[in-house]
Amino acid sequence: GDTWLFFDVDTFQAALAQAPEKHWYLKRLRPPRLAPDAEGYYYNFGHDVISDDDLHILTKTHEQKALSLLQKCVRGAITRKHIRKEVEAALVIQKCKMMWDCQKIHGANGRNAAIIKNWYRKFKAKEDRVKLEVRASRAQAVWRGYCCRKEFRAKMRVCTRFQASFRGLLGRRRAR
Repeated sequence: GDTWLFFDVDTFQAALAQAPEKHWYLKRLRPPRLAPDAEGYYYNFGHDVISDDDLHILTKTHEQKALSLLQKCVRGAITRKHIRKEVEAALVIQKCKMMWDCQKIHGANGRNAAIIKNWYRKFKAKEDRVKLEVRASRAQAVWRGYCCRKEFRAKMRVCTRFQASFRGLLGRRRAR
């Protein structure tokens, strides 16, 4: 911030002559004078401002910080808007360049459409074949899982029946 210096009362008249009248921030302005019990005044050489109240200095410092923050926010918003416009312009240029390259390679009015259609049909056929293989392998995996679970349940059923029979046999032996 700005530097405020404190001066004694005896230099006040010289300071009034130095600073413009619109930069006088004094409690007593008509005529400009200090309070009888005042020991001195504050002077800012950066802006040639005279003040007899230290609250004025704190207020001006606070205002300066607020203005700096406001300027920073506004500059940031302006810069972001400028960058956004530059990005949009770059995208337009890229689209035009890509279109120009396509026209140069495949013809400006669709002369080479047959080449593109042929390439797309091959691409689509490969893509469809891959999808079909994925779906078929998924169906096979589901069927194998079902069969495996069914076989496991059957084994568990047999095992449970065997255990039940064996326990029954042991119970009958003990009962004798």
